[in-house]
Amino acid sequence: MKIERIDHLNLTVADIGRSVEFYRRVLGMNTESMGEGRAALYFGQQKIHLDAAGGATAMSGEKRMPAHICFVTEAPIGEVKAHLESCGVAVRMEGPRAGALGTIQSVYFDDPDQNSIEISSY
Repeated sequence: MKIERIDHLNLTVADIGRSVEFYRRVLGMNTESMGEGRAALYFGQQKIHLDAAGGATAMSGEKRMPAHICFVTEAPIGEVKAHLESCGVAVRMEGPRAGALGTIQSVYFDDPDQNSIEISSY
């Protein structure tokens, strides 16, 4: 067996509408409602499911830690930083990092639920 790519991941969020607006506005993702307390974010061939905290599909009874997601872009990091600034999103950290295919330049910020978002460019 060989794993080819990530198909989707799930994030538990406090407010579906707030998260959908953030990922659409800041990261340009397409969105789709998946019923009460759920939404999907689409980009490229990937998908993120958003599950409302306390909802039927969220994992209950567990203490959940914020997630970390690294997205790759072809845009120069300076352009990414300028876009984040125009969206009112504070960069928490930046610099070179070890990516899956070599050294990447990255910026880090948090989504409304304190999930760590990394935007990287090879």
